[in-house]
Amino acid sequence: MSQPSKRPSTSEDPRPTPGRKRSEASRLAILAATRELIGQQGYEKLSIGGIAARAGVGKDTIYRWWPSKGMVVADAVMEEAQPFHLAAPPRTGSVDKDVRTWAHALARDFVDPVRADRIRAVTSAASEDPATAERLYERFTQVQRTGFIDRLRVAAEAGEVRPDADFGAVADAILGSLMYWVTARRTDLSIESVDSLLDVLLRGLRAEPVTGS
Repeated sequence: MSQPSKRPSTSEDPRPTPGRKRSEASRLAILAATRELIGQQGYEKLSIGGIAARAGVGKDTIYRWWPSKGMVVADAVMEEAQPFHLAAPPRTGSVDKDVRTWAHALARDFVDPVRADRIRAVTSAASEDPATAERLYERFTQVQRTGFIDRLRVAAEAGEVRPDADFGAVADAILGSLMYWVTARRTDLSIESVDSLLDVLLRGLRAEPVTGS
């Protein structure tokens, strides 16, 4: 595995140095250039020099604000306006319907070619750089996981699902499967394939019917 592109430094603080104001126009140009190059080259061929040339800035400008290529990619992907479906499952009263609505929305993001390229790029960056992995978890995975688990807790209180079930494991199974489909470049991800997974998971979650004594 290649090592993250990182400029030697005694500090990895991406904030601008004192006395040098961060240019919002330059920041946006760098992030836009990164997204464009992700689609054209993929993460492995992406370089700080290439981003700088596309954005019309110097490499020093990028390194002054981001400590590594992975961190630039993370910000470029996650700061784009609504890059992914981040809403929690709805609460219509049917946990089956609500989980499927949520998972279908996620699946549509994962099969979109542009978003799929960006997901692959940011997961590659996360595999090389712990700071990028933490940022990805905090801004995407944790948001999805928390919203899903909260919905299942409501369903447990309503008697729809078993309260002793491991809701986190179910969330991980869904999110992990979607990540596998996109990072492995599988072409068979569809609403039907997601529903097949949900059929198995939701069956295991359902509360046992109460029987008379």
